[in-house]
Amino acid sequence: MKRNIIAVGALLFFSAVLFSCSDNSDNNPEKGLSLEQSLKEKTVSLSTAVDEITSSKGFDIITMNDPTTKTGVEGEDDTRFSANITLDDVKGVYEYSAAIPAATTETKMGYNSKFEKTGDSENFVVKLPKEKAGNPWKLYMAEDGDSALVNDFVITTTQYNYSFSAGEGFSFDYLLNSAIEVDSVPAGELFVDWSINNNLNFEYESKFSFTDDYSVGIKFSHGDTVSYAYNLKNGEDVLFKEEMQFTKGDSTNSRAYEYKLTIGIIEIVKNSTSDSYMVYRDGVLEEGAVIEVINNSGESTEADAVFCRKGRDLKITFADDSVVVLSELLGQDTRDKMAEIFSSMYDMYFVNHVVNKVAHEAYYMNQAGS
Repeated sequence: MKRNIIAVGALLFFSAVLFSCSDNSDNNPEKGLSLEQSLKEKTVSLSTAVDEITSSKGFDIITMNDPTTKTGVEGEDDTRFSANITLDDVKGVYEYSAAIPAATTETKMGYNSKFEKTGDSENFVVKLPKEKAGNPWKLYMAEDGDSALVNDFVITTTQYNYSFSAGEGFSFDYLLNSAIEVDSVPAGELFVDWSINNNLNFEYESKFSFTDDYSVGIKFSHGDTVSYAYNLKNGEDVLFKEEMQFTKGDSTNSRAYEYKLTIGIIEIVKNSTSDSYMVYRDGVLEEGAVIEVINNSGESTEADAVFCRKGRDLKITFADDSVVVLSELLGQDTRDKMAEIFSSMYDMYFVNHVVNKVAHEAYYMNQAGS
């Protein structure tokens, strides 16, 4: 009797395990989908992410720009500086003050001053009105109503380095890691790492992490190998990635390149050793899919640009002869927003015209007081 009970119990246990595995498989959203259906599903997820990003405060920060750039302040560009500024040089709390007398709004080095050091900190903390942060070309411009503004835009920088030398052995090194709050609500975190050496080879990386787990980032490098990469993620999950790498040839090695475009679990790949594009889904090669590159004018050609910045498009013919154009599948509005996001991640108007300007002011303020 005891042996029968054990046998029945074992049978029930293995039945439950088998049922559980079957149930999980049935709930797999990818099960039974064709490549076309899977691609459509992933582009919907990407479009949703882009819509949520563009409705955030973080989007307003990274896409900040001055449409005129003709205010007279533009001449004060960071290239005027030849200095080595570290976090230790600027650490502290600095607050915008409209009450600084006009006679003292210029430092002895000839740079505008609108900030006062109000406290100590191991970080570089900048507090200013969001009206000025959102219109940085007006940062040092006196306007009616400035005295009523509140310092409700806070930038807390935990890593900072600005090193620029224009003499012999030209070099440039830049590092920034900042968290941003607007109206006491986190808006995101910004990271930039940029270096240029004497032969003008460079490496550039930037990333903005939004408050809802989305992030966007780019990486560029130029040397013996030229590469670029754009990505949009939800946590660690890649929603979109586009990469290109060129390796220069020499007397012994041929030129080489590789291109990858990833949307979710779908990856489109071409390199210098393949005659055509290959499509993988979750790492498995999809037979029968044909990729054709379309340039801006709609002609079928190998366009020397990227999809996410509207330089190229992809026409996909599936094994059943159905056809989709990637930009049409994604939607023009989503693609326009992606182009704006990724272009801004390199332009970084906010970094150059807010963070760096105040950092230089803080640096000379502290130098004068030392």
